[in-house]
Amino acid sequence: MKKIRYILLGVTLMSVTSCLKTDNWDAPDVRVHGRVIDSYTGENLLSSQGDWGIRIWERTWTASTPNPQSLSVKQDGSYNNSKLFAGTYDMLPYGGPFWPVDTVKGVVLNGNTEQHFTVTPYLRLTDFEVSLNGLNLVMKCRLNAPIRVDLPNLVEIKPFLSLTTFSGATNFIDIPEYNNQRRQINKSWEEEVGDAETSDVYTIGPLPVKAGYTYYVRLGANVNDANRKYNYTEIIKVEVPADAQNNPDEVPDNYLSNAQWPFSRADWDGNRWGNLAGGWITNEAMRTRGGMGGYDGGWEGADNDKQSLGFERWGEGEAPIENGKLYQTLDLPAGQFRFTLSFAGDNPIISNQGSDPRYLAVAVGETLPDVEDISSALASANFTGVDNAGNVSVEFSLAAPTTVSAGFVVNFTGTEQNVRPSWIKLEKID
Repeated sequence: MKKIRYILLGVTLMSVTSCLKTDNWDAPDVRVHGRVIDSYTGENLLSSQGDWGIRIWERTWTASTPNPQSLSVKQDGSYNNSKLFAGTYDMLPYGGPFWPVDTVKGVVLNGNTEQHFTVTPYLRLTDFEVSLNGLNLVMKCRLNAPIRVDLPNLVEIKPFLSLTTFSGATNFIDIPEYNNQRRQINKSWEEEVGDAETSDVYTIGPLPVKAGYTYYVRLGANVNDANRKYNYTEIIKVEVPADAQNNPDEVPDNYLSNAQWPFSRADWDGNRWGNLAGGWITNEAMRTRGGMGGYDGGWEGADNDKQSLGFERWGEGEAPIENGKLYQTLDLPAGQFRFTLSFAGDNPIISNQGSDPRYLAVAVGETLPDVEDISSALASANFTGVDNAGNVSVEFSLAAPTTVSAGFVVNFTGTEQNVRPSWIKLEKID
């Protein structure tokens, strides 16, 4: 029995050692590198680090269909990989913000190979400007589309701020104060710009920044192709002085914050309804959408958030909005003021539908009066019936510095009632 065990052990060891064959393949050490070139400028196509890449297929091995590999493109539009096997490859810039290109076939990689690619971007972002006023940053650019036939719809222009030199869709400060300042377009070039090759100037901001910080900032714009990657401006370094602050004595163009489309949200249900950011207050009567109210992202879902101030009672099964209030409370100096609501503007879901009472109102104190007491307000106007190109204003005077509330009071008890303006402005006019 003992002999049988020794025999079995020997057979097992022979089996194991017969499987331990030496791997005689050398480690991959072939390098390929190059540039992805913008056909319009002759310079590298600016990107976000690792956001898209070069697909490669090794064609030397013919026994089976090769699986593609991907070489990441860097932020500066170059690429580099030094861990490939020697052989013949097909190569294709893929998944980026450019018109489709042909595969470059039969590229021989052996040692150190340089291979450049030229692509035609969907969009160019030109006339890029950055300005810093106190703790507010503003960015501006134009869009340029030399090829407009079959251009996918424009999606958005988005600000990217980073605390490192890497700035773009793969590395940015991801906060609502910046993300919600993006300019959502979701239109064809012809609808948005017309027959021209270059758009008017787009202004993004103001974006709040912190004293003593250094930011790396740029703008990106994309189209609705399968990848929705961004074409970019260059990156600009912004150093905010340690003693920077906003001027407390400066009379603002608008005392209200977050008062123009696109409106920023503080939180939402992930689909349509939410609460506004920037000091907006809602009473319980206005919060008829799962405990939220005042922000309306539209009916197309999270991927196409319309970023509107809005409130609505549409169907019979929805809760009425009785004395619903949406407002900001402010400390104003003495003077004469104008409070304006406008539907004319860029909001893609502008609406003022229905005939139920809706008031623009200003009142002393930290809230607004109910509809039945609206005459107690400093100033008010019923804007029922104002069309989508119209506006309404009220004026009032303060003899001394006063705390006031300014906003909306509505009674939506009927169906198919809503409000979605483009902007609201409270300004000092004396």
